[in-house]
Amino acid sequence: MLILSTKDEDFKEVQKKILMRNAYFDSDVESRVRRILSDIKDRRDKALLDYTRKFDGWNPKSPSALVMTEKELREAEKYVTKEDKKAIEVAIKRVEKYHRTTFPGNIIYKENGGRIQRVVLPIDRVGIYCPGGKAGYPSTVIMTGVPAIVAGVKEIYLATPAIQGKLNPYTIFTSKVLGINKIFKIGGAQAIGALAYGTETVPAVDKIVGPGNIYVATAKRLVQGTVGVDLIAGPSELVVVADGSVNPLIPAIDVIAQAEHDEQAFCVVICHLESYLVQVKSIIHILMKIMPRKEIIQQALRTNSFLIVTKNLEESIELANKIGAEHVSILTRNPMKISKMIKNAGTIYVGKNSPPAIGDYVAGPSHVLPTGGTARFASGLSVDDFIKKTNIIFFTKRRMLQIADYSIKLANIEGLYGHAFSVEKRFSSIKSIDYIIKIAETETTKNNKNRKQSIQK
Repeated sequence: MLILSTKDEDFKEVQKKILMRNAYFDSDVESRVRRILSDIKDRRDKALLDYTRKFDGWNPKSPSALVMTEKELREAEKYVTKEDKKAIEVAIKRVEKYHRTTFPGNIIYKENGGRIQRVVLPIDRVGIYCPGGKAGYPSTVIMTGVPAIVAGVKEIYLATPAIQGKLNPYTIFTSKVLGINKIFKIGGAQAIGALAYGTETVPAVDKIVGPGNIYVATAKRLVQGTVGVDLIAGPSELVVVADGSVNPLIPAIDVIAQAEHDEQAFCVVICHLESYLVQVKSIIHILMKIMPRKEIIQQALRTNSFLIVTKNLEESIELANKIGAEHVSILTRNPMKISKMIKNAGTIYVGKNSPPAIGDYVAGPSHVLPTGGTARFASGLSVDDFIKKTNIIFFTKRRMLQIADYSIKLANIEGLYGHAFSVEKRFSSIKSIDYIIKIAETETTKNNKNRKQSIQK
């Protein structure tokens, strides 16, 4: 893990790479994903079976084998201890309680003679993608499924890869508790294609949510528009803003926790005291040797992680805002005050008693968050991602007459004379409207007569 300084001559180049970390394009991956999606669209279940055999290491005999049965659900539950069940249930309750407080309501705007209502409606059908490669992630089912349920989504389907035909029992149990409609034992770009286009076995959904590898992220990007998608998430990220006042063990263990996600995890600790960052680095290197996922941690810290020395705390905050990371941890004096200066972050964790790992499981907000600097304009997954809003507009004739001239004027400015005509002629006398209708009926009769003569010829 390199120690850099903002005073270094080449720091601007390093900073540029950090800020552009999400702006990569792998044409080979996109080409492969396009072929997979096209194949799923054309051959449907047959293609889904072929890709499952090829990538997931098992041989489903028929499409029905891709759907988890009630018997399999019961069998999987036997592997989940009472204590583990309790942890999952507590997490679900906490996340649900939080999201219920954020539900956006209907809004009615009234004026004399006018009424405009914003109506909030749930999406009908949602597909959740839950990774299943390097680890099982029941927390992802919670963090995506609960806000969908709170929003009122009626049909929720889960797709997760079954490695050698087996699914993580904790993922299965969590899905059962939430009442997920069906679990499909499919993964990768082919799962995204199946959820987007539908097959004989997998229903097409209205929106796909959930994280995944580069193939899943690329597939989501390519099907966007056919279906809605949440975030095109990249590797997991953590930026720590420190001032040396918190025991260096705290940022060290948070970096290790983040780095164990995958080899591409992005971890940065920013502080104006180089001696503090040296301590953090030493502790990280000692602790990661005893971690079960040490190879993954080592790779992440070797390739995508930095310790950055700044001039002062103000520059540390400025740099954190430029990076706009998925998780930003504030380990300083007066951390709440500093947190209010962070403008770009998926989620902000304030002080030593608020570890990002808590946010991954039981804090409340979803852990599906913007990465790659997209926190500049994007937000974490929430109830808002599972609803749509429409407006119901009503005007009385009196109110319409009061505002019609402005609409007519604007339509004429834009050269949309049909728009102006549409508003203006509503207020013509009944006699003139009857006259227009009579002309239209005459023209229709005349056209029908000419068409009939043409056919006879």
